[in-house]
Amino acid sequence: MNSSCSGRRLRTMASSLSLPQTTISDILSRLPVKSLTRFKSVSKDWAYLTSTPAFVSDHLRRSSSDPSLIVRCYNTQSGFDSVILLITDPTQNFACRHLAVPSDEPLPLFPKIVGSIGGLVCLDVSPCYASDFVLWNPGTKQFKHLPFPLIASTRSNPIWLVFVGFGFDSFNNDYKLVRIVSFKRNDGLPFVRAEVYSWKEGVWKELEDTVCFDSAIICGGQDGVVVVDGSLNWVAIGLQRYADRKVVISFDMRREVFKTIPLPALTRIGNVKVMSYMGLLAIAVYPLVFAANGNNMNRFEFSVLSDCEDGRKHWTNVVLAENFSKTLVPMGTWRDRELMIKQMGDRDNHPKLFLYDPIDERTKRLPIDCVDLYVQCYSHVESLVSVDGRN
Repeated sequence: MNSSCSGRRLRTMASSLSLPQTTISDILSRLPVKSLTRFKSVSKDWAYLTSTPAFVSDHLRRSSSDPSLIVRCYNTQSGFDSVILLITDPTQNFACRHLAVPSDEPLPLFPKIVGSIGGLVCLDVSPCYASDFVLWNPGTKQFKHLPFPLIASTRSNPIWLVFVGFGFDSFNNDYKLVRIVSFKRNDGLPFVRAEVYSWKEGVWKELEDTVCFDSAIICGGQDGVVVVDGSLNWVAIGLQRYADRKVVISFDMRREVFKTIPLPALTRIGNVKVMSYMGLLAIAVYPLVFAANGNNMNRFEFSVLSDCEDGRKHWTNVVLAENFSKTLVPMGTWRDRELMIKQMGDRDNHPKLFLYDPIDERTKRLPIDCVDLYVQCYSHVESLVSVDGRN
């Protein structure tokens, strides 16, 4: 049965049964985006209903309970031979398909994923300096180029480093893209400016509060940011009073201010990946390269920042793996509970991706056979959220 026939039959059933509008809305909100998109061309009433902010919100709430994984794999550091995959039902059937990024204009061969939230995927399509972005909804296939950022590199003041993050401000019902730009001063220390793009307003604005960057420098790669409870978080190397320590720089999307969160002492001897776990800020500490002097860290530690009885925050270790033969690299979390881990390969074996559940200690291998050197992994849900900020 084609979509037109199925849509007419559903409309006829709804009419003959005189179903209340709320019941029809409840039924439709449980359907996949592909079906709802087809039904828009069948019924004007349904086209209007499924476009209302209330319906879009209800549909997103339901689909959020069953996230997929969106994965970008690429074979060289420049990003060539890149592919974006969507893995539905990662712990069961491992349905995996390629996603084609639609665009009216040619895109670089290496679009980088900034983040995926609420059904929207933010892509960095610039060759350098993270200066050109698009919003993409893979479910509805909507695609939009964002205005160029305000902060640019000049010959007299060239950009040194750029870090970005994409998240959702639930208080203001707004998706926000943050861009942190570092310039080098004459004394070698960084000078930082930051700006934020509002999906709701459709404009960039420069942020005034960057004082925390006087005491820390963000480190890590393109995927070194995580969204936790309305904040964007990056690992940073401490300066001044935080010298010789690692910290987290956190951006509150509601108040649009930065703050610094100290990390436990164990982060000094290992690589650190900031993550989200059960709605809490978490970190994974792990070895990446074994030191020639024998001072090696051969363990994988995972800690969460939780509330203590005295009202203070405290880092609590929840996972500890020791004496493993191959390096384990954390990539993120799926469903905010299962850790995505890449097991590094050797000359004869490619790296492998796993999901690990710390609660029941189950491990599932992901069906990706093209993970050669680099990979980005994000939880992703289907939604009707518009890339234009109309919801």
